[in-house]
Parts: sequence; C-alpha cells; structure tokens
Amino acid sequence: MELTKEAAIALLFKEGYEQKDIARILRLSEATISKHVTKGDLRKKRLDHSIKRTTSEENALTALAHQTTVIRMISEKLGEQLNDSLNTEELGKLLIPKGEIDAVQKLFTTVKGKELDWSAIVRILREFSVWLKEENLVMAQNIVEPIDKYLNEKRKSL
Repeated sequence: MELTKEAAIALLFKEGYEQKDIARILRLSEATISKHVTKGDLRKKRLDHSIKRTTSEENALTALAHQTTVIRMISEKLGEQLNDSLNTEELGKLLIPKGEIDAVQKLFTTVKGKELDWSAIVRILREFSVWLKEENLVMAQNIVEPIDKYLNEKRKSL
C-alpha cells in the first residue's frame, strides 16, 4: 500500500524538512507543497508533534529511571537475606516480584521504540544529511539525489 502524497508531505514537514526539499524529494512543485502545508495546518502540527514527542520521551525515561532504581534497591535488600542455608522455597521468596520486572520491561519497550517506520527513516536521513553537510559538503551534495530516490521508493512500498 503506497503512502499517499498528502501523508508523505505531512510526515516530511513534521520531521523538519523545508518545503523546497519536500518538493524535490517527492518531485512535486513548491506551490503544491505550500498548498498542502497551509491546508493541513502542518506548521502547528509540527510544533505540537515536537513538544509531545519530547514530553513523552522524557516522562518514559524518568519513569524507567525510577523503576530501575527501586528494583536495584529491592535487589540489594533481598540480597542481604541470601545465605547458603536457605532452601529452594526460601530462595524463591527472595526473588524480585514479577510485577516489578514486567513494569520495567514495558517501560523499556516504550523508550526503545518500535521498528523503523517511514517517518523514522526520514528523520534519520535528515539528521545524517545535516551532519554530512557540516563534515563534507561535496559528498553531501552528491548523496542528495540517491537519498531522495530511496525515500520515494520506500514511500511507495508502504
């Protein structure tokens, strides 16, 4: 299923691409891109997305840090009770509660993220392009066309 032109424009714009770059990547006119940006109120959506993503990531990382600190403390307290004279049943009672481990696993999965989707690929390639322009402008100029072609082919395969 192909990603629609409108969805592709919205994703690229949300990830910070300039209108002229979106036009070049998708092989559309700048006027067409401008029309979609205005019609879809994409400037506001880009700002909202940036704020929400940062806040969500910060909250998840804070919760993960808290949970791992508590689990470490539980582990230390339980470890103080360990000795060679304990039987299997007594040792079993010294395990970290399953719910605590499950909570950390869920938080880690949230922070770790999902498999790369098109918008993540776009974001990564954009960051790489910006970095490469600072490192080697000639190489960056030579790689623009292959990146654009790759993004278009990837978009069509979705």
